[in-house]
Amino acid sequence: MPDTFVTERLRATRMAETHGPFVAAMHADVALMATMGGTRDAAASRRYLLQNTEHWSRHGFGMYVLNDRRSGALVGRAGLKRIASEAGAHDGAFAAEIAYAFVPSAWGLGYAGEIARALVAMGFGLLELPGMMATVLASNGASRRVLEKAGLRCAGQAPSATGEPKLRYELDRAQWQAGQPVATGSDRCGMPGGAAPER
Repeated sequence: MPDTFVTERLRATRMAETHGPFVAAMHADVALMATMGGTRDAAASRRYLLQNTEHWSRHGFGMYVLNDRRSGALVGRAGLKRIASEAGAHDGAFAAEIAYAFVPSAWGLGYAGEIARALVAMGFGLLELPGMMATVLASNGASRRVLEKAGLRCAGQAPSATGEPKLRYELDRAQWQAGQPVATGSDRCGMPGGAAPER
């Protein structure tokens, strides 16, 4: 994948060591990290950064840091992560996980949907992945809607380290190529969606 790309309102830049302060600030934000297992200290932030820069070196794709194109402000991070040994992949078919997170000041602006759609298109169009997946808290209705609008479908519950229910969303290459419609707002997992801010 390219080191940089743009969407309508966002500029994505390959995550690098220079982004350490921003990553640490995101990890220290209580509201932001509430749906991601809680805040992380400086050491954990350094490990996260190292893991993601190494991921880029090994696989040629990974996480990006996101700026608002108009203001230049740092607003979040997003990207694709290879699933280790395809462990947990549905029928061994899914090769990458979609991940994104935004600072609270950027919630509710539609950025998550914008970057999720771009990542889906790049994952299938550039990387020719067989499929993509994402996990989300069952209570995070906004993030679930983001994934549904990007074409992913709820495939059931996912493992949760905290005990709070999580859901798994999936989209395979054949479905993407066929442009199969996905009904948004419906609940294919039989669990209620909440009103959490869009991430």
